[in-house]
Amino acid sequence: MKTGDSDQINRKRRGLLKTFLASGISKSLISSSPLVAGMLFARHAEAQSTPNKSMVIYVPGGGIHDFWAPSGSGSSMTLPSMSASYEPVKTECNFLRNMSHTDGGHGRMPLILSTGYQGDTYDVFMGRQLGADMPFTYVNLGVHSNGQGILTREGNTRVPFQDNPFNAFNLLFGSGTGGGGNPKTQIMEAHTLAANAIKTKLANYEVHRLNEHLEAIAETKRRLDELGGGGGGSCGAITDPGSFPLTYENFSRQARLQADILVAALKCNITRSCSLAFGNHQGEFRIPELNYTGNYHQSIHGGSDGQPNYPYYVEMRAHLGSLSAYVIEKLRTEGLLDTTVVVETTDMGHADLHGQNDVPLMIAGGGSAIRRGTSTAGSGYNQRDMLHTAARACGVTLGYGRTIPGVLT
Repeated sequence: MKTGDSDQINRKRRGLLKTFLASGISKSLISSSPLVAGMLFARHAEAQSTPNKSMVIYVPGGGIHDFWAPSGSGSSMTLPSMSASYEPVKTECNFLRNMSHTDGGHGRMPLILSTGYQGDTYDVFMGRQLGADMPFTYVNLGVHSNGQGILTREGNTRVPFQDNPFNAFNLLFGSGTGGGGNPKTQIMEAHTLAANAIKTKLANYEVHRLNEHLEAIAETKRRLDELGGGGGGSCGAITDPGSFPLTYENFSRQARLQADILVAALKCNITRSCSLAFGNHQGEFRIPELNYTGNYHQSIHGGSDGQPNYPYYVEMRAHLGSLSAYVIEKLRTEGLLDTTVVVETTDMGHADLHGQNDVPLMIAGGGSAIRRGTSTAGSGYNQRDMLHTAARACGVTLGYGRTIPGVLT
């Protein structure tokens, strides 16, 4: 994840800083707290009637059409076994059936959000268009995602995933104050001091929103403490951010924490574009709480003991779908789903065949810009067309792809 660095972005930010300084808000105060900076930048952003936030979810390993493709619409929509985990949020989604993939197969991650191996990927481009003046132009988190392929590229530079939730939390909500003591305690103290310093300059509703942001961040920090072995929410039990237990046993909990961090970053206006990857194109992870405890790749290729209905593949893909549904539900709970366009992408159709047809793709959120609670036949369209369609819902012209009929209102 990187902040914007173009001359145009810097000029715009310098103009906003002058406004803040004129109102008595110091530059050091803004620098000490991305949370406060995000709120101030958002306060001066132009009001929009279209969705103004973008979320990409990457689920590796495609899916089997007959086990994934929904039928019907609204609350009566029927979800087969592989997509059944989207049930809680199905009325927020437009499931894209019969879609194709321009480069289907393992190892295609660098091409999923772009048309080639150079230039900005979709998440970076959308960040520049929707929130160039935010503290972070884009944020890309992963769950056991590094090591096999990348999803995000800024220009010609491949950007690795931030797989460690504590490091992501520290980077996004950190104070940068340095010094001794526990870093997460310093983060909260810095944000609280910065927030208190500007409260007298904010409207009542903004003070209320700022307090909500601080409470959400404190709750995320508490959950990080528990996952890291802190116990009872004690920050002092974690002294080394690098020792965060990134184990397969914590895959699902880690995924939900990463989702919480991204949702908090969107809500606090730290960024307007983010991506979250569940694993990588090789699917080398395991999810021990499932019936099938082998790795995901094996469940796709030969992990079904010769059974034609692929029970292990179905189980693992359905579980990954539940993590994607968690993200959508979290956005809805936080009141962000109507202003956020979510795309769920993958790298192929039937993964045991490395198929390029019947690719399971989905768009969610977007308020009145997206037709939700339905499934759309996308015959003749591909994943780039999905990105183009999602960008259009945000009022952005992507530069490639076509609009998929039946998705936009």
